[in-house]
Amino acid sequence: MTSEPLPSPAEIFVTTGDGLRLWSEAFGRPGDPAVLLIMGAMNQGIFWPDDFCRELAGQGRYVIRYDHRDTGRSGKVDYASRPYTLDELTDDALAVLQTHGIGRASVVGLSMGGYIAQLLAARHAAVVDKLALISTTADHRPYMAATLGQPCDGFTLPPPGSALLDYLRESAAHPPQTAEELEANLLAGWALTYGGPKPVPFDWLRQTLRLAATRDTQPMSAFNHALAVAASPDRLALLSSIQAPTRIIHGRHDILLPPAHAEVLAGGIRGACLQWLDMGHSFMGASDSEILAAMTAIIR
Repeated sequence: MTSEPLPSPAEIFVTTGDGLRLWSEAFGRPGDPAVLLIMGAMNQGIFWPDDFCRELAGQGRYVIRYDHRDTGRSGKVDYASRPYTLDELTDDALAVLQTHGIGRASVVGLSMGGYIAQLLAARHAAVVDKLALISTTADHRPYMAATLGQPCDGFTLPPPGSALLDYLRESAAHPPQTAEELEANLLAGWALTYGGPKPVPFDWLRQTLRLAATRDTQPMSAFNHALAVAASPDRLALLSSIQAPTRIIHGRHDILLPPAHAEVLAGGIRGACLQWLDMGHSFMGASDSEILAAMTAIIR
């Protein structure tokens, strides 16, 4: 690593195979080993915190974050006429790497981003050097069934906790009517996803939610991610084909994907290391240093 100051983050727009324009941003020096950060469902790339990205770049990494289709400054899709699945979202991630001139990268996926990272590693092994999977699963079906009000009896893995389902039902029964109510509702939902003993980073969340609102004129499009995930098969049978060295990072207090999801994921990937952290599903602004340490233990 050099002690010279890092260049300013660079915005680069990516064109996907089906013609969408995706926003991406890179931190660090293009010649350094690349790290692709893949965010979870419905959230923009800026939910990878700026300081988190700068710290990783300062360790000698070229760090790329991006907005999924249907979020932020990326293109929006009329899902009824152009439905897509996790396969298309995986192709998007591949397009981001190709546009940045990256032939091989460490890939870090959070929640739905972890689904995409698994598919990248299983189907495009040549581009994935190391793999870090945060708060994710190989089988999203129990979560999707529960949140859609469907029975979960036929699944081996557990559904999300009742507090999350109660929040979703209450939000649907009494939807926010004003911008202030919407922000309060979103903060309540985020607070549930954090869990664990650490304080919820409300100041950071408010700031990021307000910034996200300025970057997206069609925020309801993000709900298409739920349709895309629901239309996609689980990845249980693909796990054995993942060859990249893998670290699975999961919170002991995850209410969305309870700990059994991490155990099955770790058991399916040969040689995977499972690391537990004292957190819930979300980490941003609360457990950044622990996540960075866990990530860099595998992508060093």
